Amino acid sequence: MKILDRYISRQFIGIVLFALLAFITLFVVVDLVEKMDNFIGSDVPKHIIGLYYLYTIPYYIVLTLPIAMLLASLFSLGNMARRNEIIVMKAAGMSLNRILFPVFIIAFLTSLGSLAFSEYVMPRATEKREIINNEYIEKDKQLWRTRIDNVYMKDPSGKQISIFHFYASKNSGDKVSVKEFKGETLAKRIDARKMVWSDSVWILYDGYVREFASDQEIAQPFSEKILTNFSLTPTDLSKVLKKAEEMSFAELKEFIEKVRLNGGDTNRWMVDLYLKLSIPFASFIIVLFGAPLASHKRRGSAMTGFGISLAICFIYFGIVKTFQTLGHNGHISPFFAAWIANIIFGIGGVITLIKAPK
Repeated sequence: MKILDRYISRQFIGIVLFALLAFITLFVVVDLVEKMDNFIGSDVPKHIIGLYYLYTIPYYIVLTLPIAMLLASLFSLGNMARRNEIIVMKAAGMSLNRILFPVFIIAFLTSLGSLAFSEYVMPRATEKREIINNEYIEKDKQLWRTRIDNVYMKDPSGKQISIFHFYASKNSGDKVSVKEFKGETLAKRIDARKMVWSDSVWILYDGYVREFASDQEIAQPFSEKILTNFSLTPTDLSKVLKKAEEMSFAELKEFIEKVRLNGGDTNRWMVDLYLKLSIPFASFIIVLFGAPLASHKRRGSAMTGFGISLAICFIYFGIVKTFQTLGHNGHISPFFAAWIANIIFGIGGVITLIKAPK
């Protein structure tokens, strides 16, 4: 049994690695051709271009891994079925479930690895890629990445801050207002022309401190003032600039809590949070669905298996994208929006496995 397990595993893993390499190469070449004019026009150094695509590879791995896994299951098991090897294994007393067992184990471990890879490697690499993209390639769009308009947040102590413009690259903001409440009543308000992060504190410039008590207002002007008992840092404000794929699960969860404290709508971010768990398991779910299909002998060339793989992946990711949009818009729950494709294909895979000739 161990010899057959190793044989099946080698066939499967070999095709996975080949498919991953082929897909990554294809994506890099296509993207390079598309961006070549931008690279040349912006006079981007060759080593920076190399770093840009080095940091892009983790994203391509996560994106194409489910397709590579499905291709590997269809091609490896399909070839074994065409050569009657699966029939021989069954004749030797092995059930179909036992034959597919090493494939399912590899797919499950790959999903766990993809989950860890998506948490610790891809966000850091994607963030560095975006820094290169904004600094060298899309300089005109750099302001979008470094300035946030109309910031409104609440820190854990309950203070509310609004900033007309926050400049992440400079750790500063203009037209700032900080409000403190006692219950539902406004107790204190600070308005300033400018706010700057310096020596781990916020410094306010050119403003007024207004205190409200017994229907009276006491206003005091200041030219410079340290904002005390305020826990939000430039990093907290800058995270609004990040995309979900640039944050790990823990970072995105923390960011969602800040949005919730602020009273903002968290549906969009919650969908992306749950997708960080569901997408890595696509490798296992799709193999669970595709392996039984490839395990019995059928007519058709290798291109037929390739076409089936693309069709299955197209349907899977089509469902993911459709329900992701519905979840972003608040039409369905974020958890359901993120996991529905896995649920559908998981049930379909179990049914296919049960009905497959044993």
